[in-house]
Amino acid sequence: MQLFQRLKTGFVLTKDSLLVMRHNPELFLFPAVSGLAGLGFLAVFLGVTFGLMAASLDGVAIVALFVTYLVLTFISSFFAAALVHQTREVLAGNDASLRAGMAAAWDAKGPLVVWSLISATVGLIINAIENSDSRLGRLMGAIFGVAWTLMTFFVIPVIVFERVSTKEMFTRSAGTFKQTWGETPISLLGINVVSAVVAVPFLLPGFYLFETGLVPVGIGLVLVGALLSFLVSQTLQGVVKTTLYLYASDGTRPEEFDDIDFGDLAGEQRGTGSRSPMGGGFR
Repeated sequence: MQLFQRLKTGFVLTKDSLLVMRHNPELFLFPAVSGLAGLGFLAVFLGVTFGLMAASLDGVAIVALFVTYLVLTFISSFFAAALVHQTREVLAGNDASLRAGMAAAWDAKGPLVVWSLISATVGLIINAIENSDSRLGRLMGAIFGVAWTLMTFFVIPVIVFERVSTKEMFTRSAGTFKQTWGETPISLLGINVVSAVVAVPFLLPGFYLFETGLVPVGIGLVLVGALLSFLVSQTLQGVVKTTLYLYASDGTRPEEFDDIDFGDLAGEQRGTGSRSPMGGGFR
């Protein structure tokens, strides 16, 4: 597929994914519950951690940072897996179910824990490099962070729909990205643009109210904008990710995306000997 066609496909994919979200608002439950669970964990865990740090226990801060990163990564991955599973159900013509999605994610809890451990470790390393005093180090950290994000973009669908080893988890994700090298980055850009568009109508008046002295109202608007942006971006990413992964894996086009020319993605992927998702296909 030509570069221009791939870029166009990425933009159209984002647009059609918005329609899927609009017709299936239940999908917003997954990032919403994920966010609430993460905030609840932070409130309890950090309260205990600060208490221990006040007692001058050495090494607590470092351990607490890693544990926080790990648990938050697992919570995010767990509900992302649930969202991916239910997005597939929606594209197959079924209704989304929070309970069914969480059950599917729980079935994959082992690989999700492994992925969370690796992701949290790499995330801390990238964060340390990006916060170094060296400009070269910060640049390398940023480059590595982008490469890591793209290489692991499809890890969650691989975990949900396939039974693979830890090594294959990454090779299958990287292989799927290779087949969608044009569509995936443009789709991510589209997701960021949409989330910004959602937030701006709340953020701008919120910051203006800060300046005029109406601080509580300003804070409320900023929080609403941030919340809506989070819900839209996370849900949209789940829909886009699932659609690209499933099409690259088995070549079936969902009805919601009839206006997209995916080109030879499926043929290329099948030519690499990849595995099809478990439980097969769209309507």
